[in-house]
Amino acid sequence: MSINRFLFSAITLFSLIVSTSSVFAETHTINAEARRFVADIAYIQPGDTVGWINMTSHNTVSIDGLIPEGAEPWRSELGQNLKLTLDIEGVYAYVCEPHLGFGMVGLIIVGEPTNLEAVRAAALELQGPYRRILGKLKKVQGPK
Repeated sequence: MSINRFLFSAITLFSLIVSTSSVFAETHTINAEARRFVADIAYIQPGDTVGWINMTSHNTVSIDGLIPEGAEPWRSELGQNLKLTLDIEGVYAYVCEPHLGFGMVGLIIVGEPTNLEAVRAAALELQGPYRRILGKLKKVQGPK
């Protein structure tokens, strides 16, 4: 096999793998309803997209220390829907700042919750209404 034919085959295979992985990616919707997120715990796969809708008086903000290492934190504008594609496995905790006191918190579990114990430990250090995330974390089972 010539080097050119080998390189063509390798590039073709790589392109096929990359294009099919995005074909299987899904979009998951989190609806802001009054003072809660529905779903409040979303289970997705790496590469899937999460979209928050009906954010008229809401925002979504990741909690420092409660997302996987290497993941990008986020903060949406108040009243703006948001879409994120999450690629790093683990637990992501977030809140709606205006309605945090009412318990408007949520979790996204991407693939296996590889950072679950670290997130639980960090959540114990949270103060005030941020501690409401502890109740959600109790519902998540550790990695297989």
